[in-house]
Amino acid sequence: MPWPADIGETRLVSAIGDIASSAGLRVQAILDPKARRQRMVAYLNPSSQGFAAFERREGEYGEDVAADVKTLLGELPDADGGAGASPASAGTAPAKDLLVCIHGMRDFCCGSLGAALAVALANEQLPEGVRLWRTSHTGGHRFAPNLIVLPEGTLWAYADQALVEKVLTRIGPLEEVVDHYRGCAGLPGPQVQALEREVLRQVGWGLLDAHRTGEVTGDGTVRLTVQASGRPAQTWVAEVRPGRTVPVPDCGRPIEEARKSETEWVVEGLEAVSG
Repeated sequence: MPWPADIGETRLVSAIGDIASSAGLRVQAILDPKARRQRMVAYLNPSSQGFAAFERREGEYGEDVAADVKTLLGELPDADGGAGASPASAGTAPAKDLLVCIHGMRDFCCGSLGAALAVALANEQLPEGVRLWRTSHTGGHRFAPNLIVLPEGTLWAYADQALVEKVLTRIGPLEEVVDHYRGCAGLPGPQVQALEREVLRQVGWGLLDAHRTGEVTGDGTVRLTVQASGRPAQTWVAEVRPGRTVPVPDCGRPIEEARKSETEWVVEGLEAVSG
């Protein structure tokens, strides 16, 4: 740090830009708030059989970061979920990685609200097995502070310390936090993610551990099939249609100065059908 507004302009990210693009990866800069370790962590979907969690591999990088990243990606399981090679680093992996966006050069709210939350979290005892990272722009800066929880791949908006505790421990009523849920990075497209949030309201926390597969059919119907361990598959169906188009303001600026807009998605007629 400091990161420029576009982390693709940094030496490290520019060195691996083509590798990431060809692999269909999004690159996040990460920083351990307690130590500046030269650490790289990769998350990929290990299987095409529905998403439940990303596969994590990690290790140190040196002078030839491109070669190190290629080695790291080469150790990931194959597309059918095969064993692959051993991880780049030994030891017990953390249960969860918690990423807090603090990218102030990209957005003022992330640099102020997000950074303040990251500092507060660094000074408290997180649940066992949780590793805290500061991270670069995650998208949706208007939702600052923004969180990503990995390997489950969930994104959360307007976070505070109380929400972090509930999301990490999953203790307490889901309805207290579900409106902060932005979606799952392992699922395709906004329609499927909008449907998943409504199913989450019905099913509860356990949905986030189940294998989920989503699709948008030709008639505008969206389907989400859920396969929980030891249970028959359950499919949820709804119409997901465009709703309001709303302005997306820049942090701290009047809404009438918004340069972007975004469509809200409306979920109607949600029902469960047989798998």
